[in-house]
Amino acid sequence: MNRKQSVEQELQAYLRNGERVCWQGKTESFPLLENDAKWLILGKWIGTVVVSFSILMLYISNNPEWSVKMVGMVLLVAALLVVSPIVERNSVLRQQYWITNQRVILMTKDRSFYYMELSAIDEFQIVKGKTNHDCLVIGSCLFEEINRQLRWRACHPKTDVQSDGNVDQALGMVFFNVSNAEGAAAHLRQRKSGTAA
Repeated sequence: MNRKQSVEQELQAYLRNGERVCWQGKTESFPLLENDAKWLILGKWIGTVVVSFSILMLYISNNPEWSVKMVGMVLLVAALLVVSPIVERNSVLRQQYWITNQRVILMTKDRSFYYMELSAIDEFQIVKGKTNHDCLVIGSCLFEEINRQLRWRACHPKTDVQSDGNVDQALGMVFFNVSNAEGAAAHLRQRKSGTAA
């Protein structure tokens, strides 16, 4: 019988020789319409309904023999846009995070891994007030994005798509709504200053 590996087994298989976990966390539960995301999501839903309705009305009024395929396509796109925040939330809720003595690692809901070498982390910051718990944003390339798309970026670590290197190597990532972001940041500070054991 072929069983799925546990998260711990998958992590152990992903770790390098001599690499050990120094900190671990996961996304804590949060409501769909939380804090700042509430207005972005409501705006997206309202905008989707208004634009879809307008497109359909224009199309139907200008085409006496309108196509069911066209109407279906508009409704399908609208439905995908409406459910996308729900899918995004469910994805983020299943993420897990680790800091090892060598790397920062993020595991997505489908158990794909992304990592950043500790030596490659130029900056990080804790984001407060956007979620129940703090978020840790790793990599200065994300700092401009976090006010607009923190939750989306949490689902999609930033990678160098033009690189021929490892597809799992990230340039920036977000530990979203973790209960001990301060502990993770303290560990990164120690690593950066060279004082960690």
